[in-house]
This record gives sequence, structure tokens and C-alpha cells, in this order.
Amino acid sequence: MHESVVRRLVAAVGAAALAVVLAGCGGHSSAGARAAHSGGTGTPGADAGGMSGMSGMSGMDMSGSGDDMPGMGVPTGPEIAAAAVADTGLHGSVGGYGYTVDAASLPAGSPASYAFRITGPGGKTVTRFQPYEGQLLVFYVVRTDLGDFHRLTATMRDDGRWTAPLPALAPGSYRTYVTFATPDAGEGTPLSYSLSQPLTVPGNAAQAPLPAVAGTTTADGYTLQLSGSPRQKSESDLGVVVTKDGKPVQQFDRLLDGYAHLTAFHSGDAAFADALSTGRAAGGSGGGGALTAKILFPEPGSWRLFVQFETSGAEHTASFTVDVP
Repeated sequence: MHESVVRRLVAAVGAAALAVVLAGCGGHSSAGARAAHSGGTGTPGADAGGMSGMSGMSGMDMSGSGDDMPGMGVPTGPEIAAAAVADTGLHGSVGGYGYTVDAASLPAGSPASYAFRITGPGGKTVTRFQPYEGQLLVFYVVRTDLGDFHRLTATMRDDGRWTAPLPALAPGSYRTYVTFATPDAGEGTPLSYSLSQPLTVPGNAAQAPLPAVAGTTTADGYTLQLSGSPRQKSESDLGVVVTKDGKPVQQFDRLLDGYAHLTAFHSGDAAFADALSTGRAAGGSGGGGALTAKILFPEPGSWRLFVQFETSGAEHTASFTVDVP
């Protein structure tokens, strides 16, 4: 092969590899918490279902699992607008897209496979999605007294049927939530949706009281300190400093679209608020920069905020009760 041709081929391969690295080292833009969300490694301009036949990656974490690196906030990608800004997430359908479940009740005390579909305008099952928060779809189940919370990896078959592996649940009232993004057929802009359905687990249910408001909590030997001033119907900047044995944690694995995944539910009706991870703040004198996020609370009152982060391949979940004026 001619030497100049070889040089051109080597340069092209190197540029492609660099593009892959840079795709994982970019940043988000945000307006209205989810009004303009970077969608990870998605394909701009995908149609009513976005990326096709992706059952193999439907539950896949596309954000990587390496340790924290300076400048690596969140992946770049097409802007994603919220289908309904400041929505409560308590609807089963929004803007022609629906969340349909196979069962509204499951037995207590044993794991179960929870099946559902996402339908689009005209009632057709959606099989193509815009990557969002590092996955095609993010699934949650929460007890409506906010005493139990799980974020689970759901997987999709080629026909659009999703299943999520629910753990054994105690008797009580629950809601399941999905967040996903699909392009808008009219505008060509990917839109994100947060939908939910009630779930009943029959039996004698003991109501769990909501813990008191506090700015500090612990989980798995870690201490978390929450900062920020939450407010209703406008973006709130939150920070979470994580320490262990009195020392700031310096290294975090990637988790979905960032280093911390924050989700909040409203006491009383379990309204949903999903936060946008914005990376890490600059380190202070002790080198402990806060994990940062923007969140839009759609209602005032008491909220249970769940903070998830990952260190050395292990995921941790901590929770705070916060008051939103």
C-alpha cells in the first residue's frame, strides 16, 4: 500500500478514536431542569421511536464506569426538551405518549417481573427511543409513603415490551415511574417524558413516617451533606458533599449521565421531580468538591430526595427530607 495512503488511514482511525473519547467527556446544557437536557450518545433526528431494535442496549448504562476525571462532567449530545415543564409525573400519558402496565397489583414478599409498554401517538407501541440519562429508559418504583425506593434496570424486547425485575415488596401502595425521550414528530426535537402508574401490593401495610428535615445523612459508611435552597417551579441548584471516615471522597464512578443521580418524591401524592446532574464543583481547602445538580420541584411541601452515587463499582443510595417553600 502506498505510504501516503497508509498515513491517511492511520490519521482517520486516530480521529475516530478521539471523537469517541470526547463524546464521553463533554457537558450538559440545562434550562428548566429538564427543558434542555443533553441526551448522552443519542442520534439526533431519530423518528418516533429514536433508536431501533435496541433490546440489547435497552437497559445498558452508556456512561461508563471509570473513576472521576477532571473536566468529565456529563456526555454531550442533542438537546432534549421537556414535554411538560414542571410536570408532577403522576400522569399515565402526556402529549400522546402513554405508559401501559400489564398488572396493577403484585403479591407481597417475592420478586416479580414487571411488564409494561410505551405507546406513542395513535396507540402504537414505541420500539425506538432517544438515549436519555445514559439509558433508553429509566425505571423507578417507590412506596407512596416514600419509605421504599428502587431505581431498576428495565430491558426491552424487539416488540417493545419492557420488563423490570422488582424486588420483594412489602404490602402497601406504590407507584412505578418511567422517564424516557423520543423525538417530536412535528418539530424534530427530542422530548423527555416522566410517566407513572399505581401499583398495589396487598396485605397489612404499616405506614412509615417521613423522616425529619436534615441537611446531613449517612449511607453505607458514607456521610452526605446537602446544600442549596430548594424552591417551587424554578430551578434549584443543589450540592452534595460525600465524606468517609471524615475525609472527602475524591473519586466517583460514572452513574447514568453523571456522578450523582438525584430523584425526589413529594410527600402525600408522590409527585416526581428528576434532577439534572451538572458535574462537580471546584474542590475546597479539603479537596472535597460537591456533586452538583439542578432540580425543579413542581409543588411546595415536604419532599424525599434520593441521592445515588457509585464508588469502586458499588452503588450507594442515601436520602434526605427537604422542605420546598
